[in-house]
Amino acid sequence: MKGFWRWGVGFVGLALLGIGSWEIVQGRDGSAVIAIIAACALLFASPLVVDRLSEVAIGLDGVSLGLVSDLAQIAPQAAQILGDSKLMSLADSYAIVREEFRGEENRAVRVVLQDLLVERAASLATYRKFDPSEVRRLFTEGAPVVRVLALGLMRGDPSLADAETIRAAITESRSGNEQYQGLLLAEAGWNRLSTADRSALLSALDETPIKAGSDRAAIADRIRASPRS
Repeated sequence: MKGFWRWGVGFVGLALLGIGSWEIVQGRDGSAVIAIIAACALLFASPLVVDRLSEVAIGLDGVSLGLVSDLAQIAPQAAQILGDSKLMSLADSYAIVREEFRGEENRAVRVVLQDLLVERAASLATYRKFDPSEVRRLFTEGAPVVRVLALGLMRGDPSLADAETIRAAITESRSGNEQYQGLLLAEAGWNRLSTADRSALLSALDETPIKAGSDRAAIADRIRASPRS
């Protein structure tokens, strides 16, 4: 069985290496490429991952090596579209890195992979049609990696987002970077919100801790300066 997991870790590492190489070809920022390939190296080199993967919870509450089957339980049409794309391989890779490489020293790797997941999900939503109710369920009922995936889809197609999801992404975020994505979503979709929704979001924003001097704080300040009606 351990041999199976070693092959699995190797596969994820190769997938990440492939992503890094592709980003180099596409001219992506060098620091992002370095972080992606660093994740690949971590997956190859760490015996912790090999020993731990067989113990990791499979399902919506933790890392899943079969996210598509999990998603089918709450969003069957979305799961079908995502399963046909290459996005789920990246989601699985990010889920493993997020679970196994915690701590500030690995933060850059986690952030770059999450940003890349959001970027790819946004791109997919620009040309594939998703059911808004399904995407919102992915956010409310999914694991952290699934929530990020849903936010990416909403970035690509703003009609998938609603005021409650935007609020939850900011005030009930599972990570600082998820909150960052929620704030970007709020700023981009501000003109689509009603006056009442804007007021409610601003009130919630004032009651939500946001690290001073951070990129998140700068976005929050821009939102506060936006028209309220």
